[in-house]
Amino acid sequence: MNIVYFREKQSFRQQWWYVILILLTTVPAMIFSIYALVMQTVYRTPIGTNPAPNAILILTILLLLAVLIGSLIMELEVWIDQLGIHYRFFPLIPKARLISVQEIQEFSVRKYKPIAEYGGWGVRRSFKWGKAYNVSGNIGIQLYLTNGKKVLFGTHRQQAFLHALDKITAKKTQNN
Repeated sequence: MNIVYFREKQSFRQQWWYVILILLTTVPAMIFSIYALVMQTVYRTPIGTNPAPNAILILTILLLLAVLIGSLIMELEVWIDQLGIHYRFFPLIPKARLISVQEIQEFSVRKYKPIAEYGGWGVRRSFKWGKAYNVSGNIGIQLYLTNGKKVLFGTHRQQAFLHALDKITAKKTQNN
């Protein structure tokens, strides 16, 4: 039986995120696409000098709806047990992935700059710092793996995360 030493779920719940997502980007684009589709199909009035085909407008509406729903349900889940660090970033990474305890060479808490170092939040990459899985804040657990790769997990519970990592890596050392 696997004992879970640490579990954290995070989701995008910042108000500024909803303002940008809903009021400034996705919803206005969706409203315009619906308007253009209605004008072109119901009223037979093309929108613009080079109107988009109805199929493109329908695809645009569906894609924007998927982005909106995906953004609202997006969740980073990380848990640690004897096997290592399990994580998923639903819906981008729907099945849990594992960084085994044997792969973890070193780890530390790190204050980072999400925009400057990774270009924002989500599943991101940096040439210097490797891959990041973050939702909010600027504190993370930086992992250095035995294959030379680096992974950062944003967290709001860094002490509990560290304690769990200490526990499983101590067991790894005892078993070797």
